[in-house]
Amino acid sequence: MIEIKIHTKPALRSPKLVGGLPGSGYVGKLAADHLIKELGAHLAAEIYSYSFPPQVILKEDGTIELMKNELHFWENPGEGPDLLIMTGNAQAVNPEGQYELAEKILELSKEFGADCVYMMAAYITGRYVDHPKVFGAATTTEGVAELEENNVTIMREGSVVGMNGLLFALAKLRGIKGYCLLGETSGYIVDAKAAQAVLEVLAKRLNIKVNMTDLENRAKETEKTIRRLEELERKAVEQAAKRGVTRERELPYIS
Repeated sequence: MIEIKIHTKPALRSPKLVGGLPGSGYVGKLAADHLIKELGAHLAAEIYSYSFPPQVILKEDGTIELMKNELHFWENPGEGPDLLIMTGNAQAVNPEGQYELAEKILELSKEFGADCVYMMAAYITGRYVDHPKVFGAATTTEGVAELEENNVTIMREGSVVGMNGLLFALAKLRGIKGYCLLGETSGYIVDAKAAQAVLEVLAKRLNIKVNMTDLENRAKETEKTIRRLEELERKAVEQAAKRGVTRERELPYIS
């Protein structure tokens, strides 16, 4: 079962649906949350589902809330497109729930007038990089060419799993143009740097300005932590090697 709570239904100008949900590196989720915060987007709807994990979120004031997805809207003061920004604190835990949610979100977005979908997610490489690439795919060959013009590395094999992939793929069945932007990440950390890389491409595509300072600061803190861990690992290896040499010297000689 899915329950949708509508807060407001603004009249938007051909809005683009931009989405990011929790996943590897939290790339899509970080990017969507940052966009909502920096643009000052407003809550339009909350989406609840029995397919979300059976748990509640504890808030700072001691109250609780159910797992949910949210749809926020931003009215562009300039000439560019308005935005619908979709995020949440969970994805559905089963395939049926993911398909059902994706259909409902697309249906609701179309009611708001959305004519294009951008999903943000992670491209997992298993290693940390200083300058993450952005990989991508689109629902049309024209869309692929557009991404290439923005220096996006096109994915020509593999798959995009979960809602982050389903939403832009199901958009194609509804005649809605779709793109998926994936930030290169190790998959082991909450990767603000990968989220920033994705947002920079998105902002260029949509011709909007987004302040990246918070993501940059978060990425710097993550990088410091990684460097400290690397140093600890290096020292541990050195100490283990020394112990190995010591033990070897202490072994009795047997002929």
